[in-house]
Amino acid sequence: MLKWLVVLVAAVSALLPLPASAMEFRLLQSAAGSRSVVATGEIRPGDAQRLGRALEFASRQKNGPRQLLLDSPGGSVGEALAMADVMDRVGVTVIVPAHAVCASACASILFVSGKYRSIAKGGGLLVHSCFDDRTGQKVDDCDLYIAAHAQQEGASGLAMMALQEAAGTRAAFLMNEQGAACFGLTREAGHANPRTPPCIAALRRHARRVAR
Repeated sequence: MLKWLVVLVAAVSALLPLPASAMEFRLLQSAAGSRSVVATGEIRPGDAQRLGRALEFASRQKNGPRQLLLDSPGGSVGEALAMADVMDRVGVTVIVPAHAVCASACASILFVSGKYRSIAKGGGLLVHSCFDDRTGQKVDDCDLYIAAHAQQEGASGLAMMALQEAAGTRAAFLMNEQGAACFGLTREAGHANPRTPPCIAALRRHARRVAR
């Protein structure tokens, strides 16, 4: 088993007053005085508006974007897409901090919507397929949309789709920085991702097509 990629079997406000279990946004100020937004908790309706307000208080970095730290189990896909729109308008560098996990809609939508994206040592990105909460059935159209969104944001839509398909609804892929980079999901300032991520390129090299 590769050290940076693990398959898990799954049973599948600091700024404003927040409803119970909603995502919390707070400001983190560095010793140098720069301010970042830390987002924790489940993605719920209304979080896009709160994220937009929170980012107004964050400092712009030298390369332009504001910094957003993510630690979330995921939540509403629709709200996550609305948050992604906010992130696109503002320009955001996304980091998954040490000991944090960005999972589900946080990973497949919020993380890939960062202009620059990284995972600190000890942090993780967890990707799985879309499924209907009521029936547990996989939702293919949702997976396709999420993969297309990742491609639009400069991440690998092909890798996102491959991960979702491989995970299905009863498992998920947990990756550190090296694993996410291998699938073309991270991005450093000043560096362009290869058109075909290394893990997908390796699969194409070593897989053998057979007739059905």
